[in-house]
Amino acid sequence: MTALMLAFLRDESGEDLIEYGLLSSFVASVALATIILDPLGLRTSLVGAYGKAVEALYMAAQGDLVRL
Repeated sequence: MTALMLAFLRDESGEDLIEYGLLSSFVASVALATIILDPLGLRTSLVGAYGKAVEALYMAAQGDLVRL
């Protein structure tokens, strides 16, 4: 039983998966903090671009766009 416990404690086969999980959670938390804090004003740019896209799609659906 002691040999089995020592073998379990010395087994390092799952360390890479744990490290990748920790790294991905760190990257996700930094990305989320950046989106929430918005230090570069990206939120307003994205909202404006989305609004323009919605308006263009609405106009296309109404037939108001100039046809070539």
